[in-house]
Amino acid sequence: MIISRAWGLVNKSTFKCKPIRDFVLRYMGDGTGWLDPFAGESSWAEERNDLNPERPAQYHLDAVDFLKLFATQTIRGVIFDPPYSLHEVSRHYKDFGIEHWMKQDPTGGFFHVRDEIARVLKPGGIALSFGWSSGGMGKVRGFEQVEILLVNHGGARYDTICVAERKLEGSSDNSGLRVARGPTTEADIPVDAAPEDAADADRGCPCIQ
Repeated sequence: MIISRAWGLVNKSTFKCKPIRDFVLRYMGDGTGWLDPFAGESSWAEERNDLNPERPAQYHLDAVDFLKLFATQTIRGVIFDPPYSLHEVSRHYKDFGIEHWMKQDPTGGFFHVRDEIARVLKPGGIALSFGWSSGGMGKVRGFEQVEILLVNHGGARYDTICVAERKLEGSSDNSGLRVARGPTTEADIPVDAAPEDAADADRGCPCIQ
């Protein structure tokens, strides 16, 4: 696995930061066969979704509903760049959808979205995750990490952690996978999870950016 560190100017639009943009385009290419369920203001994915109807995306749905539009194991790649905190929800979505978003606290990891990403990706497909955690999709969903890029933004700002993962050949569609929903308890972790998989239950960072 490749682990590297870069510096880039902070930008409210993740992919306008040069090292992050370069990271994405290296895996995505021209974006054909890629999905972005949280597209925001800039994304090169072929199919883009954002809950805010003011954003330049083809769809304005809940991220899970968007992903459910696509058949199992048919997608080349997915970008997973949700809001990192409740503060970001407020800043990016203003008053739009705040009650809805509170049902999927960003610090909780968006479990349902990650399950759907695992379902739609082909074996060998790529998931690119961004946030304050390097957890990504995780081994429990049948992924292996191939690259982690830490992007420092200077001062006391949090790094953006960029994770590239590949869905393993022979992985199931994860339709029967049981993962944590909402508050995590020990019982929510699959009984056959290795210690490093169990760490996937530590969802996100409660800090406010």
